[in-house]
Amino acid sequence: MESKEGSTSLSLFYKEKFDSFLRNLSVAEQIKEEDIHKLRVDIKYIRSLLLLIEELNFDSDIAAKLLKQLKSIFNSAGKLRVIQVSKSLMLKGGVEIPAEIMLILNRELNSKADNFKTSLTEFDLLKFKQRITSLYSVLNKVNISELKIKVDSIIHDELEIVNRLFNSSKGEEYHHQIRKLLKVVKALEQLLLVLHDDEKRRQALDIVNATETSLGNWHNYKVLDNFLMKLDQELSQTGVTRVLRNLKNQNNKFKQEFKIESDKYLRNHF
Repeated sequence: MESKEGSTSLSLFYKEKFDSFLRNLSVAEQIKEEDIHKLRVDIKYIRSLLLLIEELNFDSDIAAKLLKQLKSIFNSAGKLRVIQVSKSLMLKGGVEIPAEIMLILNRELNSKADNFKTSLTEFDLLKFKQRITSLYSVLNKVNISELKIKVDSIIHDELEIVNRLFNSSKGEEYHHQIRKLLKVVKALEQLLLVLHDDEKRRQALDIVNATETSLGNWHNYKVLDNFLMKLDQELSQTGVTRVLRNLKNQNNKFKQEFKIESDKYLRNHF
C-alpha cells in the first residue's frame, strides 16, 4: 500500500511541475520579465527531476528526450532573462539612463526576444505532452524506498560538492556553480517532503532556499556587472562613461552585500 501511495504522490509531484511549465509556456510569448523568470524556474526544477529518473537506470530514454526538447527554450530564455534583469536593475538604480545606453538595451532585448519566440515556435508541444504521458508510466515502476535512498544519496553528494567549492573558492568563481547545485538540492528536498513530511527536512529546505535566494540576488548583479562592461567597450561619450562608472560603483556595492550575505549562509550551514 505504501509503495502504491508513494508512486501516486511521485506522479502528482511531477505532474504539478509539468503543469506549471505548460501554463507559463502558454503566456511566455508576451515576453514579460516575470513570465520568463517563472518559465526558467520551472525548467530548472524539471531538469533536476528528469536527471533523477536517468539516475534510476530505467530501460527508457524518455527523460533524455524531454531534457533535449527543453534545451533550446531554456537557453534562449536565459539569454533573454540576462537583458531583462540588466535593464530592470539599471532602471531601479536611481540613475538617469542616457539614450545611448537605452538604445543598446532595447536593441539587445528585441534581438533576444525574437530568438526566444523562434524557439517557442519550434517547440513541439504535442510531442512534449506525449512524452510526459510516457514518463508517468515509468514513474509507476519506481520503488519508493529505493528512490528515497537514492535521493538522499544525491543530496549528500551535492552538498559535499557545495562545501568543497565554497571552501576552496577564491572570490566569486564558484558562487554560480554552488547556486545551481543548491537548486538541484531544493528540488529533491521538495520531492522527499511530498513522499514523507518531516520537520527537520523542512528546516533544511528553508536554509537551502534562503541561501539560494541570496546567491540568486548576487547573480543578478553579477549579470549586470558583465553587461556594464560590455557597454563600456561600446560607448565612449564622456557623459555616458560617467553614468556607466556610477552604475558600476552602485552595482558593485549591492553585489558585495549579497555576496557577504550568501557567504554567511554557506559558512554557517554548509
